[in-house]
Amino acid sequence: MIVCVTLNPCLDRTLTVAPWRPGDLVRGGTLREVAGGKGNNVARALARLGRSAVPATFLGGEMGARCEVLLRSQDHLDPVVIATTSTTRAILTVNTRGTPLQTAFFDPDPEITEIEAHMLARVVEKMLDGRRAKALTLSGSSPAASTHELYRDMIGLAQARDVPVFLDTYGPALDAVRGPWPSVIKINRREAGIFLMRQDPTDRDLWRLLETWSGQGVKAGLVTDGANPVLVMHEATAFRAIPPAIQPVNPIGSGDCLLAGLVDGWLAGLDPETWIRHGVAAAVANALVWDSGAIDAESVARLVGDVKIEKC
Repeated sequence: MIVCVTLNPCLDRTLTVAPWRPGDLVRGGTLREVAGGKGNNVARALARLGRSAVPATFLGGEMGARCEVLLRSQDHLDPVVIATTSTTRAILTVNTRGTPLQTAFFDPDPEITEIEAHMLARVVEKMLDGRRAKALTLSGSSPAASTHELYRDMIGLAQARDVPVFLDTYGPALDAVRGPWPSVIKINRREAGIFLMRQDPTDRDLWRLLETWSGQGVKAGLVTDGANPVLVMHEATAFRAIPPAIQPVNPIGSGDCLLAGLVDGWLAGLDPETWIRHGVAAAVANALVWDSGAIDAESVARLVGDVKIEKC
């Protein structure tokens, strides 16, 4: 079992419309709903790769109830849910038919109480105590002050039980992590810039960050940059992973699939270069489909050989 935590889930709705301009009355053609949030995407991808994944998250109100239904009926997952008094946010993505244009509208983040935050921490601790957890993933932003330190606390819980932790976050949740450190940290260039307080970090800035994390005990750190090469520091060895050129369908969620691929490869005991290729191939496979995390193992396996690895 792989426990996949999301602090800020959402009902992810995609409305496909004809070309439009602001001020138009726009009628939707199709509406697609999935249970969103980065950890839910990771769990969905892991399940597609043949792993047993359990989402653990906050859900509240009608939007939260809809997310739980979708996780169970559409994704065939069995989520562990902490009910919240605040309603789960929705994200509406307007996809303009026949163009690559997408516009996303985000609801405000929900308020999570201290009691609700404590309940999620205790639930995750119980899941780790069951000795069935093979890995813990911590994904996405922190919605409220009460949740900013949850990832830090969960890293400590997992480390005490020798469970590897895969972290993908930014902002206050990442700032709060000052030890113990996760096994793997994945971040994108923009998020790294926020962490470093640099608007446009250079590759040198990013390598220094990865070297710092490596010196603090992080076994592997990765910085992604869309379709550009991924910078990787694996046990003090630097790599650059170059994904193949593709015509993307929807790149949203590719970072989550990269993390899922890394977890899958870690548990399979892959060597470092193959492990990196496997993760990047999962990210590319996601960009070739519409729904975040809707990858399959065969597609990932076909793409692994197209990912180039350079030692730096």
